Amino acid sequence: MTYLEPLRAGYGLCQLTRPDFIAARILRHRLDSRATVVVRVLGARHLFQAAVIGLAPRSTFLHRAGAVVDLLHASTMVILALSDGRRRKAAFADAAVACFFATAELLSSAPPSKHGKPSRAT
Repeated sequence: MTYLEPLRAGYGLCQLTRPDFIAARILRHRLDSRATVVVRVLGARHLFQAAVIGLAPRSTFLHRAGAVVDLLHASTMVILALSDGRRRKAAFADAAVACFFATAELLSSAPPSKHGKPSRAT
């Protein structure tokens, strides 16, 4: 297992148990009741995704599927940010986090680097 699944699980656990923590401390934004429910659902999704990928951490398919889920999430957050001024700051921040996770998943799915190994050319 890489650093990614425990990081995702911790982030999801924070969203699930303290949905207002990131919004209040980092964004200086207060979540309404609807946003609180959505953040908790997203936290549960992160925990589920971390558990599934954690069961098969070398699965290229799971890492790439996780990246697709994260990119879909990021795109919905951008749409929300552009359409709802009250939620713009939080939505853009969540889109950035989703893009981070998508990038990390794609990097985790890449085959190991062969740098430093001698070539077998004849």
